[in-house]
Amino acid sequence: MAHRRPRRGGALSPAASMESNAMTTAVPATDTPDRAEHHGIRITVLSDGRALDFLDRRWPTLYTRDPHSTPYQSRAWLGGWAQHLPLTVAPVMVVAHDSSGPVAAMAMTHEVTDDGHDRIRPLSAPTAECIRAVGPGSERLAVANALVRCLVGLARDGTEVGLADVPADSALAHQLAAQWNGYLEQTPYATIALPVGYAGLSRTTQRGHRRRQRLWDNLTEHGHRVRYRRTQSTTELLEMLPTLESLHRLRRPDQTEGLLHQGLQPWRTALERCGTAAFIATLTLDEDVVAAQLCLHRGHRVHSVLPAMNPTAYALAPGHALLRNLTADLERSGYRTLDLGRTRPEPGQIHYKAQYAATWTRTLAIHSHPSPATA
Repeated sequence: MAHRRPRRGGALSPAASMESNAMTTAVPATDTPDRAEHHGIRITVLSDGRALDFLDRRWPTLYTRDPHSTPYQSRAWLGGWAQHLPLTVAPVMVVAHDSSGPVAAMAMTHEVTDDGHDRIRPLSAPTAECIRAVGPGSERLAVANALVRCLVGLARDGTEVGLADVPADSALAHQLAAQWNGYLEQTPYATIALPVGYAGLSRTTQRGHRRRQRLWDNLTEHGHRVRYRRTQSTTELLEMLPTLESLHRLRRPDQTEGLLHQGLQPWRTALERCGTAAFIATLTLDEDVVAAQLCLHRGHRVHSVLPAMNPTAYALAPGHALLRNLTADLERSGYRTLDLGRTRPEPGQIHYKAQYAATWTRTLAIHSHPSPATA
């Protein structure tokens, strides 16, 4: 990966023990009964070129050795977004070491806000719906404790720290819940087991599925062409990306912010690097794509990244039709789960995903505001 030009703005506050290149801090002794387990863990913070070098050279090994990591933590995904960071934003790696070397790391970014405050948040946020520490030690209590202590220390010294979409069952989330004194929020997260357990759904829900399927069967009987497919190559994926964007903007024409507000180029870079670890599933009625869904996958797990549908086809429930086809296709291909990801705590959103026997977990989000003393 080519190094970017030097960023504008300052480094993280010296009070926060962060430097533009690298530093190491010893983790303070803990008051918990297992303090011996924490002994020897230290945190190294790398920024700018050193962070990118770590992402290229050391990160892939951590990722490969961590079965909990998702495609959102892959070097391909993160490296794509790192290439499109503004000049005022620097990549940062927060790395946990034990006596054997790096055992976990978090990919972050640092910037100085317009009012002069330091801000640190995950690389590729908010597009990534799952933020984790990566490495064989990521689920160790001592390692998670050390990483969170680093974030707590930064917040205490005035840095604005933001971290969202951390799986609530992870060691990192457990330590955040125990140590964080600022803003903390939980968000519902939906996962579908494959094959979908339609037989276990309520009769009302089953009737709804049959009714929607009849709509599409009737279209076929009356000569309309209905086609489901998912891209099989990077070339096909990139060719379909503008269609996905068009559907997304049709649905939200007045939305100036959101996942696509930066345009397609960052997405194109990240997805091109991901290659066949990404695909777009589509549902076409005659010549028109009426629903599309961008997904990433690792192992037997698929993550829905961005769904979109044509609002003029709402009466046909194209999102439901695509999801029924997609889950059946994934099950036939050997996948075991489809993560539908973060879910707005609204009845409509919850009900939509519950119709596919979704299992509900939670993700954690934290946020600190810069202290008046640092203004």
